[in-house]
Amino acid sequence: MRSHSSVPGLRNSTGSLCDEQKERAGCRPVRLSPLPHRPLVSILISSYNHGRYLSDAIESVLQQTYSRLEVVICDDGSTDASLQILERYRLLDERIKLVRQANGGQSMALNAAFRESVGQIICLLDGDDVFLPDKVQLVVNAFTSEPASGLAVNRMRLVDEGRKYVGEIPALYDLPCGWRGASLSHTEPQTLLGLPPTSGLSLHRSVAQIIFPLPDGLKLASDKLILTLAPLMTPITALEAPLSEYRVHGSNNAGVTKFTEARLRDWVSYEREIWMAWRRYLASPFSGLPPDFPLPSAMAPSLMECALARFRSDRNFKAIYHAIPRTHLRTLHAPHRLFWRVSGILPHWLFCRSFAFVYGHTRLKMMARRILNRLRNGL
Repeated sequence: MRSHSSVPGLRNSTGSLCDEQKERAGCRPVRLSPLPHRPLVSILISSYNHGRYLSDAIESVLQQTYSRLEVVICDDGSTDASLQILERYRLLDERIKLVRQANGGQSMALNAAFRESVGQIICLLDGDDVFLPDKVQLVVNAFTSEPASGLAVNRMRLVDEGRKYVGEIPALYDLPCGWRGASLSHTEPQTLLGLPPTSGLSLHRSVAQIIFPLPDGLKLASDKLILTLAPLMTPITALEAPLSEYRVHGSNNAGVTKFTEARLRDWVSYEREIWMAWRRYLASPFSGLPPDFPLPSAMAPSLMECALARFRSDRNFKAIYHAIPRTHLRTLHAPHRLFWRVSGILPHWLFCRSFAFVYGHTRLKMMARRILNRLRNGL
């Protein structure tokens, strides 16, 4: 077992790291197994009550221009017509594997699908999203041309429930690429700006085997954990063409239109699950950090905790906000930074509404995206 100081800083002369050594220390890329000429691609789909959208998702996979693939779908205890739809497709195409489980959340569903997969490349797809026809072929090409990269990310089309185009993801930033692990924080989990959600992520199996299984307590935000850990493990290859669609339909797990205390309590618990998984990875031999590297022993207060305090009308919210590391605030998207800078002076009702606009997919935000997209196309 490694022992870690609870407060990073100067260390004594007993063999621990000094500040200069700590600055030079950094994660190293994990070793990737070579890919065969035509690797098998496993597409993992987690689905809970996505019956209205499942046919679109599965058809988009079966119509891929790259055919050496398997589709592993885990139904997470759906109560709608999902199972009938999945059974029909399973009988139509032998590449489809169906896994059923009682409702346990997104991470448990992805874990179940990953256990049944055998592909050398893993593509993730939410049951309400779709892949564009060349997605898998271009992902295979990317991993083949960049053999040191274990994470491929692609731009996504943001669409409404009827798949009408709204904009692109990311909207404000370029996709990150290359090796970023050495520059990421070792004092708190950090997510690079510009990374897409679940259906824009593909992993080399060597990387996926370290990340999986995902924590069972992470009912949602599984992609947030992957986006936190994978750049610490491997260089990123970026595909600039939109290759998948993120559908906003009002009942998305992440793209909500209204936040409640209960939902924010869940997000605070998910942040803690991500923090613990992040720390476990950095403390493992895979990370490449020295055995006596001083990792934090406790999670710092977070913005979601501050938001929860605001929703509760807890007067302690300012103390929570001021205890959040300033380095974390500097890593936020520009609109998020602006929101939090002014959040302290917002009345309760305005904070709640503006929080939903910044972190959710409200109707007003979708309209703003459409206007911004039209302005960009005009320019």
